[in-house]
Amino acid sequence: MFNFLKREKKPNPDASRLLASILVVYPAVQSVTYDSKDDILELSFALNGKFSKNDFEKFLKYIAESIEALHHLEGLDGATIELNVEGIYGTCFLHVRRNMSTLTCRELSLLTELAENYFGENLIEDVDDEIPDEEFLMAQEDYLEQCLSNMRQMRIEGKLVGVREQEKVVVYAR
Repeated sequence: MFNFLKREKKPNPDASRLLASILVVYPAVQSVTYDSKDDILELSFALNGKFSKNDFEKFLKYIAESIEALHHLEGLDGATIELNVEGIYGTCFLHVRRNMSTLTCRELSLLTELAENYFGENLIEDVDDEIPDEEFLMAQEDYLEQCLSNMRQMRIEGKLVGVREQEKVVVYAR
């Protein structure tokens, strides 16, 4: 009837650190999901306002051109990116799905900056009143790049989700 000895799924520590670091470094990202089945990382942004389908299509084109230019400069091939939107009026969520094999920290920075520039005040960010110093952010970005590299070298099973919960970041296995 009850299985008290059943073990809970525990997230891989390297993958957990990656998801947590993304949420720490990029306050515009509300949640991040890693799906090992498709080797996809999904970033979710929360938006508040009224948007049309055309707004999101323009944003996708804006992202695609920018990422393509970045990849051309860095000599990368094989990037796939998908955009999905939940809701159009009020609060909606923009999900950006990206394959992990060529994802870089620079690209994550570019994606979040593009979202901030395009949606402006409509982008919901978890901004802390206390601004972290530049050295802390640089160290976090270096750590994030290391986590991305580790993820490409190992096989991680399952699905992990990282979310903001008040002033904390929580990562769990699904």
